[in-house]
Parts: sequence; structure tokens; C-alpha cells
Amino acid sequence: MHKIMVLNAKGGCGKTTIATTLACYFVSEGYQTALMDFDPQGSSAHWLKIRSPERPAIKSIDAVRPRSGVTRSWQLYSGNETEVVVIDTPAGVSGGKLVDLYHRADTILIPVMASMIDVHAMQGFFSERGRLFRRGGKRVAVIANRGGEKSQAYHDIEALTAEIGIPLLATLRDTQNYSLAMSSGLGICELNPALSIRDREHWQPILEWLTRELPSPRGDGRDPVQGSLPFDGAKLAVS
Repeated sequence: MHKIMVLNAKGGCGKTTIATTLACYFVSEGYQTALMDFDPQGSSAHWLKIRSPERPAIKSIDAVRPRSGVTRSWQLYSGNETEVVVIDTPAGVSGGKLVDLYHRADTILIPVMASMIDVHAMQGFFSERGRLFRRGGKRVAVIANRGGEKSQAYHDIEALTAEIGIPLLATLRDTQNYSLAMSSGLGICELNPALSIRDREHWQPILEWLTRELPSPRGDGRDPVQGSLPFDGAKLAVS
């Protein structure tokens, strides 16, 4: 089982959108997938509730609200069959709670909004726990969210990630496609390809980096989502 955590102490940087997009990708590729929600806001859990039962199933794990009659470890247990767990985290985590979340993951993605305020917050985030992220034995990378590669904020993110030695994987554009997907219980890979081709292309380096060390899914191939195409930019021709 491989656990991918989307983590940033700052709110409003797109953690839930990235987590749900990842969960959709992995389940569409044939991985038994779970989505674990540590955020009291419960946006990932809500997204799963409105997801159509006709879509490939993603297991929901509520990590916030205690369940009576079960231990904490059992509540967070994803099952032996699960191959990929995507973990959505809350804003404002610090100190021991941040360290606890960190140790639950194999891979950590840190989304950062391409704005001066968010870049400043990112500097504080890494100054507090930079050594943990650099030496903790996890695969860690940054995603620039809702910005253009020509902006000053993007160049600041680029410089900061280079300074601390963490890869900057991609830049995701600001588009209503993510709002549409979230409000419909869908992922980018499940939207009309004619609308989402650019977004799939933006996601490709992220997915290539994530799957580089993952084994193939145990199932008998993919159970493709009706009307969807893979993220691979080479396969995105729209007929």
C-alpha cells in the first residue's frame, strides 16, 4: 500500500481538489483506492458522497469524527485490498500534529498558490519543518497552483524549491474545470476531454513522478471510466 498525502499548513491552496483528482486518477488506472479525510471541513468526504455509484468506487475513510465502538487504528484502517491511499489534510497544522501526519505518508505533495502571500507562508512552513522534509526519508514535491509560469510568484516558488532541494513538479492553471469536477463528484480525468485536455497535460508530470515507484495495479487491468481518457498527453486526441 502506498500513501500519498496532500499537505500544507495554509488553507485555500487547493489541497482537496488535488486529493480528489489523484484519487480519480488511481482508481481509473485500476488501483484499489481510498481517500482519507483529516480535514474537519469534510470536503473530500462530501465529494465522495455525491460521487455517482456508476463511477469506479473510491473507499472513504473519515479520519476526523470518532466512531463509537472502534479503536482509532481500526477507524483509519483502509483494508488489505487497498493499493493507494490519498490523504487530504486540514489547514493550520503545526508542531506535533504536523509531524504525526508526516509520518503517516510515503509521498507528500505540497500545493502552493502562486501568490506572494502564499510564497511567504511556504517560506515559514519550510523554515519550521524544513529539516524534517529534507531528511525524513519521504518523497516530497511541490505543485504551483492557480498561477502562470511567467508570474513573479511562480519564479519565487521555483527559487525556493531549488534552494531547499525539493522538486517543483508542475503548475496547475486557474480554471472552472476544478469547481465543476468538485461539485459533480468527478475528477479531471472524468470530465469531457474537449474541456479538460489542457488540465490533463498539466497533470502529466505530477502523475509520472508519483507512479515512477509504484507497482502495477493488482487487478486485471483498468476499469476505464465511461467517457474519460487517460491523462497521458499523447493519448488525448479528441475525435
